[in-house]
Amino acid sequence: MISGFMIVKDVIKPGYPFVEAIASALPVCDEFLISDGYSTDGTYEAVNRIAESNNKVKVFQQEWPKEKRFTLLADVTNWVRAKCSGDYIFSIQANEVVHEDSVQFLKALPQMCPEAQTFSLPFFHLMKDFKFSEQYRLRFSKNLPSIVATGDAWSMGVSKKFVRSEVRKCLTHPKRLASYVGRGVQWTYANVCGNPLSRAIYLPKPIYRYWSLFPQDCIAKIRNHKELFDVDHLGQVINALESHMNDGDQTIFWDLAAQPLRKAPLGYKYPDGLVQVTFKNHPKIMQPLLSDSKAKKYYIREELFNQFKGL
Repeated sequence: MISGFMIVKDVIKPGYPFVEAIASALPVCDEFLISDGYSTDGTYEAVNRIAESNNKVKVFQQEWPKEKRFTLLADVTNWVRAKCSGDYIFSIQANEVVHEDSVQFLKALPQMCPEAQTFSLPFFHLMKDFKFSEQYRLRFSKNLPSIVATGDAWSMGVSKKFVRSEVRKCLTHPKRLASYVGRGVQWTYANVCGNPLSRAIYLPKPIYRYWSLFPQDCIAKIRNHKELFDVDHLGQVINALESHMNDGDQTIFWDLAAQPLRKAPLGYKYPDGLVQVTFKNHPKIMQPLLSDSKAKKYYIREELFNQFKGL
């Protein structure tokens, strides 16, 4: 049994394709748990409608901490992660969409690698259809208490309690300590992803993580990042994007939007022939949104709610 889980809070406002994300992950899962942080923008009503259409979906509400801290998203994710009852858990976020070609492969992971405890999965990071990074994220694992969301919920990993326990064991087993240190250096500088307990898996198609899909949402999100992180140069990016917001062909807009993220530490400086994902390679559930050239903001497609009954 596989338990999927997700947190949401006012995700319509920034334009996250959360309805598509839930629909894409449901065929992988035997149950799907959603924690809503008392949304006020229609998100809670939408996930409740999904739960009414599919009994695999269970919706909870959780008050998010008011103080801002780096681990806030991990903390609220672990609240709902603890409610998972499956033998395996699958963490997916509100802007991440599973490609239909990868569903059966994900469902078969427990059978294919029964000894593995955790699985890192491939992700494309996109501004609409322009890539800015490719990463592996640990998002699928056995339902072990030692495996939790870490950092800002970017990935799962071992809990601090588990780390402390292993450190204490090392105090009386110096060889184990040397082994851990050696593997840590190896992981940092020459990671081959070959640990039998923690596997990096190549899916038929990666998971698609959409940073933004529509021009108005994109500019609003960049403006929020500029204010939140006090990044002055983003003002120039916003001005450039606004000058191309109403272009009939939005290629320049999305290429400009992706450029700052390509220059980030984990960004990819793609040559022209590799930067764009072709329309037919996106998940089918995303294609109607991607082909809507008139929309400036994310919107929920009513027809999707009928599809949940069969997932």
